Amino acid sequence: MNKRLVTQSADNRETTVRRGRAQTEQRLIDVALDLIRSQGILAGLNLREVAAGAGVNRGNIYHYFGSRQELLRAAINRQFKALVESIREPGKTARFVHRRVKNFLKHNQDQTNDSQLRALLVLDGDTSVDPIPLYETGLKQLKDDVAQGDIHSRHDLEALQVALSAFGRGYRIFRLPYAKRVGIPPKELDERVSNILATWLTAMTAPPVGKPEP
Repeated sequence: MNKRLVTQSADNRETTVRRGRAQTEQRLIDVALDLIRSQGILAGLNLREVAAGAGVNRGNIYHYFGSRQELLRAAINRQFKALVESIREPGKTARFVHRRVKNFLKHNQDQTNDSQLRALLVLDGDTSVDPIPLYETGLKQLKDDVAQGDIHSRHDLEALQVALSAFGRGYRIFRLPYAKRVGIPPKELDERVSNILATWLTAMTAPPVGKPEP
């Protein structure tokens, strides 16, 4: 047989194997996310159910991901990439208050989100979870907001970054229970809470309360 044809055949088989693995991994991630959405985040993640839902042996999960935590990390990476792509806007970056409120409204969804997945890993005992991905990028943007006059220069930007992250993640995790408790549709609550958020952020142009001048 022609050596070139043998090489091409081997390459085709390798490509098929890689494609098959990628498809199986994606299917496992999809099933895992569906189970978390339907059963709730505190129910954990049953790997036997994940494997059954994806139509594969449970051993495939350990072969591809190594552990339940790695499967969750893979799901997080997928969700976070989608989140980052969705907030990228062409042209000039929006001003501080408008940008934050717009992102707050955009990422409040009924489906399982990045915040819920990271919370599940924390509850699972994972101490390596990063609660603020792109931390340095966010901090740089806050410094730019100071330069534009949207944030007073004496505010603690690191603490502000943490506070904004905690506000957004906490709301996204409990969004539906909050709306149920208040007795209104989630989207209506989103709008009302976003008005509060805008009021808080607008106040950042003033110096910190109780912090003396240097």
